[in-house]
Amino acid sequence: MDLETLKEEVRARADIVDIIGRSVKLTRASGSWKGLCPFHQEKSPSFTVNPQRQSYHCFGCDVGGDVFKFVMEMEHLDFMGALEKLAQQTGVEFTHDGNKGNAGLKKKLLEIHEKTTAYFEQLLVSREGEKAFAYLQKRELLPETQSNFRLGFAPDSFDQLLNKAREWGFSEQDMRDSGLFGVRENPRNGEALYDRFRNRLIFPILDEQARVIGFSGRVIPPSDAKAKYLNSPETLLFKKSRVLYGIDKARKAMTEKRRAVLCEGQLDVIRCHESNICEAVASQGTAITENHAQILKRYADEVILLLDADTAGIKAALRSADVLLAEGIITRVASLPPGEDPDDVVRQYGSARLRDIVNAADPFVVFQVRTLVQQEGEITETSRLRVARKVMESLAGVKEAVHREEMLRQAAGALGMREDTLRQDLNTAVAKPAHTNRNNAAPRTHTPPPPRPKPYIPPAPAQRIGIPPTERTLLEMLWANPRLIPEAKTFLRPEHFSSEAIREMLSAMYEVQKYTREGILDTLREHSAGPALIKIDHDSKLPLSEEFGSPEDTLMEITMLLRRNHLSQQRQLLNQQIHQVSDPEVLSDLEAEIFKYKMHETQLKNYTELKEWDKGQMLLSIIDQQ
Repeated sequence: MDLETLKEEVRARADIVDIIGRSVKLTRASGSWKGLCPFHQEKSPSFTVNPQRQSYHCFGCDVGGDVFKFVMEMEHLDFMGALEKLAQQTGVEFTHDGNKGNAGLKKKLLEIHEKTTAYFEQLLVSREGEKAFAYLQKRELLPETQSNFRLGFAPDSFDQLLNKAREWGFSEQDMRDSGLFGVRENPRNGEALYDRFRNRLIFPILDEQARVIGFSGRVIPPSDAKAKYLNSPETLLFKKSRVLYGIDKARKAMTEKRRAVLCEGQLDVIRCHESNICEAVASQGTAITENHAQILKRYADEVILLLDADTAGIKAALRSADVLLAEGIITRVASLPPGEDPDDVVRQYGSARLRDIVNAADPFVVFQVRTLVQQEGEITETSRLRVARKVMESLAGVKEAVHREEMLRQAAGALGMREDTLRQDLNTAVAKPAHTNRNNAAPRTHTPPPPRPKPYIPPAPAQRIGIPPTERTLLEMLWANPRLIPEAKTFLRPEHFSSEAIREMLSAMYEVQKYTREGILDTLREHSAGPALIKIDHDSKLPLSEEFGSPEDTLMEITMLLRRNHLSQQRQLLNQQIHQVSDPEVLSDLEAEIFKYKMHETQLKNYTELKEWDKGQMLLSIIDQQ
C-alpha cells in the first residue's frame, strides 16, 4: 500500500472524537465537543473538537490540527510514528515502512526483540546471571532500576539464544535480519549463525513508543573482551543516527521541563534518572546527528551536554553543540570534575551534587571560550583573536537571529571584548556562504533610488489583531472550496493582504498540493500558520459544500475588492510622496502613476458591479505585468 492510500484509509477510520476522547474528557456542545485542553492548564474548557471538520482547536492556547497532529503532539511522535500508532488503533494494516513489504518483517523483528528482552531479564536473576547481578549491586544501582530499564544478561554461549529463537518459531531469515546473531563465513557443523551477545550485561534500547529495537551489551569485569560495549548492528528497526537511549522514559520529563540532558552512555543515563534528572538520554555509540537534534527539538528547547571532562568528552561537546545550535536548540554544558563521570559523582557526593552540576551548566559559548583559551595556553592578543574567530564561526551556524544575539553577548563577556566589535566579525562569518565573489564587488558609493511604493500596512496593536471580514471570508471560502485555491493564487498574492499574520496564512494555503480539506490539513500540520487557520475554520459559518450560491462569483468579488484596496493604499502612499517632491519631471511621473491607480480602481469597481469577471481578470493580469 502506498503512503497516500495508507494515510487516507487511516484518516477515514480514525474518528477524531473517539481518538481525542481517549486522552481528553469531552462533552457535547452543539455540533462539536468540548473539554479541558491537554496542552495547557485551564479551569474552563476551551478545547473544541469538530467531527464534521475532523479537526480540533483550543481557543485558549491556539493549538489545532487534525487527528494526526493531535497524536503527534500528545505522543511526541513524528508523522510516520503517529500514522503507525493510529493504524494500530484503527485496525489498518501498516504496510508502508519506506519500502513496500517491510511492515510484516518489522512486526517480526519487534516480536523477537521483545521475547529476547524478557529472556535476558529472566537470566539476570537466575544462577547463570549471578556475576552480572553482582556487578550491578557493586555499582550501587537502586533496586527498581533493573526492572525499570529492563536490564538483562546474555549467557556465555554461542547458540543458547539461537536455539530459543527457533523454539519461538522464528525463521532463519528473521534471525539474520534481527541483528541478534552473527553470521559465520565458514559454517561450523553446518551452523552459520551464532549469538552476537555473549556473557554481557544487556541494556535494551527502546524507541519513543517503548518498543525494544536493539541492544547494547557491556562486558562484566574481569574480562578480556576487546570491546567494552557491543551494540546491535544497523537493522530495519535500529538506526544509530536516530536512536537515543532512554527516550521512552525521558520524553515526558523533557516535555514538562522543555530541556534534555545528553549523556555519553547507558549507565550515565540510568544514574541521572535515579537522581531525578529524568530528562536524560544518550546517543548510541555515535556522534550527535541532525536526526538526533530534530528528535530532541520535538520535546525540548534546551539541551544540556553532560559529558566526561576528558579530551574526548570536550571534543564530543564541541561537535554536538554545532549540530544542536544549527537546529535552533539552546545548548549548555555541565562541567563534571576532571576524571569523573555522573556515576562517580553520585557514588562519591550523592544525587544532589549531580543535580547541582546539571543546573549550573554554562552557556555553550562560555564553555567554548574557556576550552579554546585553555588549548591556546598563553593568552596574547593574537591567541584571543584566534579564539574569537572560532567562536564567531560557531555562532554563524545559529539560524535564529535572537538566539545568535544572545550568544554574541555571552561571547563578548567571556572574551572581554566589545559586542559591536564581535558583531562585525559575526556578520562577515554569516555572510560568507552567500557571497562567492566578494573580492570583485565594488563598494557602494551612490545613494540608492527611493524604493517602489509599497502597500500601506497599519501598525499592529500590542494585542492580538482581528481579521478583516473580507479576508476572513476568503480564507473560509478556500476551506470550504479547496478547488478554488489555484484560482486565488493566480490573482491574489500575500502582499495584497493587510497584515503579516494574514499573509502567512494565505502563503500556507498556497502551499497545498492536493486541493481537498484533507490536503489542507496535511499542509497545515507542520506550518506555523496552521493553528490560526484551523481556528478560522472552526469559527466559520460557511457549510462544507461547494453548493452555497456561486463560490466562483464570491471568490472573484473578494479578489476585486482586495485588489482595489491594494491599489488605493498604493495611491495613498504616492499622494504622501508628492508633497515632498520639487523636481517637475519626478512630480509629473508621480501624478501619472496616481491617475493610473485611480483609473484601475474605477474599472475594477465597474467590472464587479456588472460581474464581468473575464474583463476584471484581464485587467488584473495587465496590472501584474506593469
